[in-house]
Amino acid sequence: MKNMLLLIAIMAIGFFSDKAHSIDVTYISQTRDLTPYWSNTYAVAQAAAKDLNINLTIVEGQGHHLYQAEVLAKLVLAQKKPDLLIFHAYKQNAYKYFDSLEQARIPFITYSNFTDTHTLPAHKQLGRPQGKYQYWLSEHHVENAQGAALLVDSLIRQAKNKQVPSNKKLKVLALSGDLILQSLERSIGVAAQVSDIDNVILVQDIIANWSAEDARNKFKKLYARHKGIDVVWASSDVMAIGALNGAIDLGLEPNENIFIGGFDWNQDAINKIRNKELSASAGGQFYHIAWLLVQVYDHFNNQSPFDVEVKDNKVNDTYAIIDQNNLTLFEQLTDINNLDDINFYCFTKTYTRQKNYDFSMLNLLHQTNRSNKHNCQ
Repeated sequence: MKNMLLLIAIMAIGFFSDKAHSIDVTYISQTRDLTPYWSNTYAVAQAAAKDLNINLTIVEGQGHHLYQAEVLAKLVLAQKKPDLLIFHAYKQNAYKYFDSLEQARIPFITYSNFTDTHTLPAHKQLGRPQGKYQYWLSEHHVENAQGAALLVDSLIRQAKNKQVPSNKKLKVLALSGDLILQSLERSIGVAAQVSDIDNVILVQDIIANWSAEDARNKFKKLYARHKGIDVVWASSDVMAIGALNGAIDLGLEPNENIFIGGFDWNQDAINKIRNKELSASAGGQFYHIAWLLVQVYDHFNNQSPFDVEVKDNKVNDTYAIIDQNNLTLFEQLTDINNLDDINFYCFTKTYTRQKNYDFSMLNLLHQTNRSNKHNCQ
């Protein structure tokens, strides 16, 4: 009996000791250049990791599948493997990564959208998480089309409030970044949304290579070609600011006869919204890795956030809009200097005991403004 009690005691000590240990997570990003967006993403992720007792290693993936393959190969062969891996998977070669990670027994989560893989040959088929690949815990992706629709809606609404006569057909110009999936999804989203709105036409969608100068020059040429443009939808705030400078070059008045917005909640863009130059910015996505770390924490604390049997279990990441109407309310969420005001543990199911997560900007704002920064109340 004493031996049995001793064994139980040892097991209990081991259990609580394991819970006290940090979780080792590696995140392979898509970074090519350390833009303000990536700086914000990393800062928020590190702040969340600190609150959640996660040892977070960030590897800049250089935005290329060959470099990513090298990083993954080293992780698989490493003597000390991460407890969990997060990475942006590329559809054509994903099966190779998945095979090696499965064999190495490394749990992994992908930032990808592999809903439609029927065009792949049989040996490259992936199935769904926790199916063919048991260590593939979950798949997440950012709802770029949703963000594109929100942004162009805000810009069109503002333009219609200013334009006279009200039945004038508004001309929308889209400035895309490049041909990567994220940019293509945004382009599809803006085109679909504009097609559903009366008296609005998408005159052109042109690639501006994420460049402010490219966007500036192309805007001026296209403004002349189309004999005026009312709304500029840009796939980044950097390009939106470039288009804004081009509009000013032409003597246009921002938020009077031209309405321009982009993505990312870039601090320069937020300042220009405050100064009534830019009209809107879609953002919030630099919190997304932090939200995923919250779910990883719950996974290791028996809250089953990646239970594939639970309907609507996956939390896909959506965008929020900042414009003149809500700038005062949400501006503080764009400043990473306020991260000490957030306790990311307060968003876990381990703490809330709620069935669903609430990663909304309003809840984030509530947590930021609570009186006791160390507790969740």
